[in-house]
Amino acid sequence: MNHAVRNVAASAVGALALAVSAQAAEAGKPPVQSAGPSSFSRERTEDVCTREPRSQWLPEAEMRLLAEFRGYKIATFKIANGSCYEIYGFKSGNMVEAYFDPVTSKVVRQNIAK
Repeated sequence: MNHAVRNVAASAVGALALAVSAQAAEAGKPPVQSAGPSSFSRERTEDVCTREPRSQWLPEAEMRLLAEFRGYKIATFKIANGSCYEIYGFKSGNMVEAYFDPVTSKVVRQNIAK
């Protein structure tokens, strides 16, 4: 990934973190603590998307295609908590962080900045 794209992605993730913190503050919840884009992840230790072995998971390339077909523009794709596929990117013009069950491809949870 070139530096310009990486900087844009980092800025987008940072903006998403600020938006989510503002929403939490409006809801009376404590804001998300973030030292910067790299610490934005809202992974929760209780998030378990599947307990199936990796041999049962959809290949990453297939999950990327399914997410893109559903309208996600993927900036970052990774495995979260060892049981979820996680993406950072955009959907319908909004920044989004989404967690998917890697066996069924169903959305388990997503955070959307509006």
